[in-house]
Amino acid sequence: MSTARRFLLLLAPLLAPLLAAGCGAGTTPGPAPTAAGHAMPDMPDMPAHAARPEKPATDSPAKANTVVIDNFTFAPVELTVPVGAEVTWVNRDDVPHTATSTAKPKAFDSGALDTDQTFSHVFKTPGEYEYFCAVHPMMTGRIVVK
Repeated sequence: MSTARRFLLLLAPLLAPLLAAGCGAGTTPGPAPTAAGHAMPDMPDMPAHAARPEKPATDSPAKANTVVIDNFTFAPVELTVPVGAEVTWVNRDDVPHTATSTAKPKAFDSGALDTDQTFSHVFKTPGEYEYFCAVHPMMTGRIVVK
């Protein structure tokens, strides 16, 4: 039996009286139930619709100098950055991947990145830096530093 199921079985006796008393089962006059079946209180001072603020896009795959690893690909496959730029790889796949330089000696090597882990490297010298995933060698990419 899963941990979640055991947890629900433990809580069921405690929640049953609360659910029976508070889910709109009574015949007390009041506001009409919502689509979910719960009565909503009248709030005359509330505006008809209050807009939610937009969440800032802080974790966007389009973030500058970021390579997203997803579906066994690096995106973008080629990234051009200025000298001194820091490039960050983020693994959005559900299996481990690496970002490993093909140069000898290696210019960088992330090691295995699990889901949502990141690796960053600062490129201090102009050039083209080919890399691949050491776990899945068919995955390749290139960083161009100008």
